[in-house]
Amino acid sequence: MRGSRPLTAIVALVAGCACAFAQPAQKRDEFYCLGEINKASTVINSEEGLLDPALAPRIAAGLDRMLKAADKPGAKRPTLVITFEPLLIEAAGVEATLLHAGRSSQDMLSAMRAAMMRDELLRLAGQLNRLGTTMVGLAEKHAGTIVPNYTNGVAAQPNSYGHYLLGHLAGLERDAERLREAYARLDRSPMGTTVLNGTSWPLNRIRMAGYLGFSATVDNAYDAAQITAAEMPVEVGRLPPASRSMPAPSSRTSWSSMHSRGPGSC
Repeated sequence: MRGSRPLTAIVALVAGCACAFAQPAQKRDEFYCLGEINKASTVINSEEGLLDPALAPRIAAGLDRMLKAADKPGAKRPTLVITFEPLLIEAAGVEATLLHAGRSSQDMLSAMRAAMMRDELLRLAGQLNRLGTTMVGLAEKHAGTIVPNYTNGVAAQPNSYGHYLLGHLAGLERDAERLREAYARLDRSPMGTTVLNGTSWPLNRIRMAGYLGFSATVDNAYDAAQITAAEMPVEVGRLPPASRSMPAPSSRTSWSSMHSRGPGSC
């Protein structure tokens, strides 16, 4: 069914959904993420033969109307699958429930939460990178500036202010390493694992992961919604509190940056 003519009606939906979580948006909240998952399901399942291509344009059009309506002031923006789907059915018809074949509210919510945590990690990484860049600039500027070092509240040795700053920078680089490691563990899609033990429905999990900006998939279905989903918020919450509250200074001096995948990932 790939390439069937009715699918041309959802070309705009494809453009809006590819690497969906990575694209700039005014409201990157739970509702936004659930919308992107449904966009991806419509496109991929249609092209993979899991959804009748004749239904896809109607579902896509209804989903598009629903998402646009939710951007209006005071509009409803449900945060759960069970409150999102009634609005989708109202906008696109009962056929829209076919999108839910082979998926569960648990793998959807796990994907949604992972995407939102990725956003926060990238925001934090940007702040940390800007802070480190500024500190490098200051360290270069003050390489010859002498300041006292203290032990037990008493001036003990003279030191270069630049050397002092680079000492703190070494700690920030370790924070950046922790962020990179946490991001790599978080950047795996649970979509297609359903609720506990997976499904025989032939979903294209790799393609879904790519559409949602994930670099890989969670291998074990039980892990996806029951272990990783509970474990990753704890890991992210244990990241250094100092770096979580860093300001965002500006400087042109380069620093060993926190790697961000930028557009094309969340």
